[in-house]
Amino acid sequence: MTRKARLQTLAADLRSAAAPPEPPPAVPVVPPPPPRLPNPARGLRGDFQKITITLPMDMLRELRLLGLARRADGAKSTGVSELVREAIYDLLERAHATEPPPTS
Repeated sequence: MTRKARLQTLAADLRSAAAPPEPPPAVPVVPPPPPRLPNPARGLRGDFQKITITLPMDMLRELRLLGLARRADGAKSTGVSELVREAIYDLLERAHATEPPPTS
């Protein structure tokens, strides 16, 4: 086959070839959810689940005294529920901030 014939065959093949495939769409980057506040304003607690916990009386008394001290300092979140939510929030933040132990 001559050079001209090969070029004509190649040109015909290129014309009849399908279009190159489209590149896959870029994966959208989803921003992380905003940090959840342990004590949002009233009316913003619609997805909260009410639970009951049992505390020793001395622990409950300490929580109430802490709430009174915070109220005297001008804080708004001074109830036992708010203090417990903050403590759980801090515990979970520390647990997520620590790296899991390496597996052997």
